[in-house]
Amino acid sequence: MNIFDRQSEGLLFQLQHIAHLGGLTESERFAHADTESVALMLEQAARFAQEHLVPLAEQGDLQGCRLENGRVLLPGNTREVWQQWCELGFPALSLPMEVDGLGFPRCVQSAVQELSDGANLAFGMLTITMRCATLALAQHHSSEEIQALLPGLASGALASTIAISEAQAGSDVGRILTSATQADDGSWRLTGSKLWISYADHDATDDTIHLVLARVPNGEIGTRGLGLFLVPGMKGPDGLQTNGISILRLEHKMGLHASPTCVMELQDSRGTLIGEPGRGLQALFAMMNPMRLAVAAQGAAVANSAALHALQYALDRPQGGHPLQPPRPIAEHPDVQRMLLEMFAQAELARAMSLRTAAMLDRAEALEGEPDAAQWQALGELLLPIAKTRNAEIGFQVASQGIQVLGGYGYTADYPIERMARDVRIASIYEGTSGIQALDFLKRKVGGDQGACLLQLLERITRETEGQQSAFSASLPSLCQLLKDALAALLQDELPAGHAEAGAYAFLQLSGLLIDAWNGHSLCCAASGTTAYEKRLLAALEHRAAALEEEARLWHRRTLQGLPEYRFAADDSH
Repeated sequence: MNIFDRQSEGLLFQLQHIAHLGGLTESERFAHADTESVALMLEQAARFAQEHLVPLAEQGDLQGCRLENGRVLLPGNTREVWQQWCELGFPALSLPMEVDGLGFPRCVQSAVQELSDGANLAFGMLTITMRCATLALAQHHSSEEIQALLPGLASGALASTIAISEAQAGSDVGRILTSATQADDGSWRLTGSKLWISYADHDATDDTIHLVLARVPNGEIGTRGLGLFLVPGMKGPDGLQTNGISILRLEHKMGLHASPTCVMELQDSRGTLIGEPGRGLQALFAMMNPMRLAVAAQGAAVANSAALHALQYALDRPQGGHPLQPPRPIAEHPDVQRMLLEMFAQAELARAMSLRTAAMLDRAEALEGEPDAAQWQALGELLLPIAKTRNAEIGFQVASQGIQVLGGYGYTADYPIERMARDVRIASIYEGTSGIQALDFLKRKVGGDQGACLLQLLERITRETEGQQSAFSASLPSLCQLLKDALAALLQDELPAGHAEAGAYAFLQLSGLLIDAWNGHSLCCAASGTTAYEKRLLAALEHRAAALEEEARLWHRRTLQGLPEYRFAADDSH
């Protein structure tokens, strides 16, 4: 069974009705991304996922990566599959044409990513870092060195990493110790150790570049003393990186066994400063925001793939019924139906969250230079932490529910859902944990303009949904009011210290439920129920709508309850 063909139908439906692809193609920027071309692209990606990425995922999970004589070797025929994937142009799908990309909208890239990551999340990690690094470097294309690298990155011949974390500096990047000093020739030399670096070395490409955060001389303490540096690996004939870069070890992880997570050491490694000294974090955000959007697509990918695998198993697995009659497929049992409906509702809404966020950023790009562009950009950035956080968590939740549907078989390696659950668990940790995303949402995205952008979004939702009937229409006004009340409470000046921060995660979840209701409403209004996909979609969304307002009220209460009186202390460890 090729579940990815079935995913393509849903992706195209949502691209039309959530991302409004037709409206994007009216712009000169995306005129070539017509529905027919995108449909063919999804069909091609679905076929590649089934024929190449699924077998590689199974093999890669069992074999893992190896560190031999200083080199990282990927499992199976990863290099061959990567070259075939690149020949199809998928890694560069949404990269600007100015840097040899295909110039398709981000929402189309997210749709294709959902197909590839739903088949093989570890393989997709290589695509994400390459694409996002290219976007970051493209903003500094005046450098001759960077200009020379962009075609290789866009084609997939050159890989890239993002090197931030250190043993003492995880989310607290202001404590980074890796140092950069400027040489007499104007270049920089970097020394230090980095960990949690995905694909810091591998044999899928001939060389790798690293975007490294390091401390600049005479810089301020904290994040203002950091610079972002381009450090080429400069592999020699033996495959070893020669620019003072060595891989000390590979981490042994719960999942993503085919994606090497490396501890990397730099010793007097030559690098080029990107942007200005002391503004490394700002330069890095050009890469971090697309990566967070990619994580949202990862969550949607696993959720949808797991739901379809669980459905297929439930239809094929006969159990129960009258002892004198043949057993019935477990899909007919009410509790299994409940689980499947919950899985499909969450999966479809995660997909909608990913595509809606991407399309807002696409619209800003399509309207570049026009007055509305800034508002669409702000709306897209407002949704980014919600999309990253909720989709990452939903991906794991749906995969876990899928294991439950399969019962004992779900806990074995005979079926891919247990691997999906292990692989996607990291998504709510890397590229900013859920707690970090919640603080970013509250303090920067909402607090930065005192909630103005969020209130504009509520007005847009009210305007778009007014007068339309769906399973969500009755709860939308209540959800908008709950969010307004929570916003007003969190923006009070006289709140006790830590009170708003304690409610940040709940506030993000409350905001996400409103977006879910908006997306669910849009999907219900668009679905006619004439196809098997649309019938399943409507049933799942109606099931979800029944509980959504009650769940929102719980998150509203948690947003306002503030800090608990109890504090964990050293004595609690005894």
